Amino acid sequence: MLQPKIARSPLSTKYGSFELYDFAWSDNEQDNVLALVSNFEDGKPLVRVQSACYTGEIFESTDCDCHWQLETALHRIQEEGGIFIYMLCDGRGAGLLTKIRGMNLTATEGLDTAEAYDRLGSPADPREYERAGFILNYFGVASCRLLTNNPRKVSGLKSCGIDVLREEHMSEPTPLNEPYLRSKAEKLGHMMKPFGTDN
Repeated sequence: MLQPKIARSPLSTKYGSFELYDFAWSDNEQDNVLALVSNFEDGKPLVRVQSACYTGEIFESTDCDCHWQLETALHRIQEEGGIFIYMLCDGRGAGLLTKIRGMNLTATEGLDTAEAYDRLGSPADPREYERAGFILNYFGVASCRLLTNNPRKVSGLKSCGIDVLREEHMSEPTPLNEPYLRSKAEKLGHMMKPFGTDN
């Protein structure tokens, strides 16, 4: 893997203070990955790897739980110490155009996200996690507690040589986001107790 350019700055947020890092593999915005670091000691720091969801995280749309995932992870990482890795690849890596076309198919034809992406000829989840693994290695993290329901994130980091202990990161489904969450559980294999896909 090519070595990225790296920038660093303190960042004060409503969750507390972090060290903000940008790992830039090119000048393309999607080739930048952010890391918000809260002091952690050796052992198993708490880690969250999250992909951008501008509709949910910025505009707080009610049909997903991405804003909840962002806020909950940042609160916990600030309190417990760890790293929040933020990948600038909306639509699970399919991009904003595909995501919003998919959202329209969901709204107008009742397709779930996986069905909409299939209709559009896009993989349901094309993300890769080598860059997240690079960042953890950069900070000397050989073992972590990973906040996720996605088994692909667990296996992705393990393939980078990281010892991963998964911690559940499940919101309470609402009537508005239940179809989206159910699709992730039943179509993408996410581990979610409310839908019977996690023990």
